[in-house]
Amino acid sequence: MNRRGYVKAGSDVYTYQIGEDPVMGGTAESSDTIVSAPLVPLNVNGYFVYPFGYNNQEPNEAKELISSNRLLPELIEKQIRMLYGRGPVLYIESRGKDGMPIREYIQDPEITAWLENWREHGMADDYTTYLNKCIRTYYYTEGVFSKWRLARGSIHSHTYPVAGLEHVSVTRCRLATTRNVNGRTDFEDWEFDKVVVGDWVSGTGHEYKVYPRFNYNMPRNSAISYSKNPTHGEEIYAFNVFYRGIKDWIRGSNLTPRYINDYLANALSARLHIIIPEAWMRSKMQLLQAMCERNMSRREEASSGEKVEYERIKFGEGDYMDVGCEYNDSLLQEYTTRELKKLGLFLSGAGKNQGKYYATTSYSDENGQEQRWRIEEVPQKYKEYIEAIKLYDERADYVMLSAKGLDPSISNISREGVISKSGSDAYYNYVIYLNGLTIPESVVCADLNYAIKINFPEKYRRGIRIGFYRPTIARQQDIAPSQRITNQTE
Repeated sequence: MNRRGYVKAGSDVYTYQIGEDPVMGGTAESSDTIVSAPLVPLNVNGYFVYPFGYNNQEPNEAKELISSNRLLPELIEKQIRMLYGRGPVLYIESRGKDGMPIREYIQDPEITAWLENWREHGMADDYTTYLNKCIRTYYYTEGVFSKWRLARGSIHSHTYPVAGLEHVSVTRCRLATTRNVNGRTDFEDWEFDKVVVGDWVSGTGHEYKVYPRFNYNMPRNSAISYSKNPTHGEEIYAFNVFYRGIKDWIRGSNLTPRYINDYLANALSARLHIIIPEAWMRSKMQLLQAMCERNMSRREEASSGEKVEYERIKFGEGDYMDVGCEYNDSLLQEYTTRELKKLGLFLSGAGKNQGKYYATTSYSDENGQEQRWRIEEVPQKYKEYIEAIKLYDERADYVMLSAKGLDPSISNISREGVISKSGSDAYYNYVIYLNGLTIPESVVCADLNYAIKINFPEKYRRGIRIGFYRPTIARQQDIAPSQRITNQTE
């Protein structure tokens, strides 16, 4: 017999308990507890696949959690736009007079012609789209998978050896090996020389495709490379430290709209708590037991084949509860539930309440103290609840901004949604942020620069690389008044 619960009557919800003693709840361990255990490779069609996270779903979970957040997708878009800048360009890095490295942006018709003919070579995307996809993948997982397309399957062809590159989604790729690694917990990156591609959420074994991992000493057609920003303590995959560090904050931020909507839809109606006296429960149990005994006697006394009319309980016009011949606790549970629903309909005001009445019986305990049904109002602290959620949401915003390394002055997000208007803050924070984009650019462009090395070895030795042109925005006070933004017209 449940000693506490709720009953729904129309749009209203009422909680109840049996007896006066407080009902104590138990404790349970969180299902989200992370176990610090070594990852164990999965056996997929004879390949030992190294899992991406403890459940092999980290890239997929990151995609779903981040894309469902109201703030992070646009923050990542800002990072993508700032890294991409004006787009990919060729450059040679040299030293200035002060010995500091500087980039000299150049034009090379031969390399440019090769890049702009990727689609004609059969690539899925042109090189700008390929790089755009690589940037997006980097900001979710800090690692990039690329499929290599070699001309005529050989690097010794009279055409350029590398026809082009194709981006492969990190949510579909896992590193694997054919070596038997059962019983081991310590692995090195070079051991996983295969890439298994498929749907790791709902796919089946026969849907996976296996590719060789790209070997920089012996390139092969359709091999897949993996370029990454190394993660401390992780040998195989790059893990997005930003996501791992604030995953619970993202999850909480995603749930706040649901909390508010559910509260408005449901919690406002849960306003009454009903206390049922123990004496009433004992009385009804005795009533049901007596009815069962009488029904049993009727059945035993009936002649063979004779239809027996059993006693039953009437709750309303045409609403009867069958009792039967054998008592069990489920009968008392059903009787109590029906009684609570009858009371709930009375309290809810469903239909017209004129002429309605509801009667209960009071009892006395062994000490002569009166026991009766009590209906108590549940205090509804609407303002405190909404304010608490709002404060959590604001804190989550600051945590996510901090984790992404985007100052409010360049993210356009600050207290209560007010855009920061400090020009000097925005300028200097933007310059500092641009100076920190060296590693993301090196990872995103790593495979394309190696393709340039294979196709144009002499030019590569001269220092030609591909990167992104990100001009530093000049401060308005450093620009002639006639050229400032405020004086520009269409």
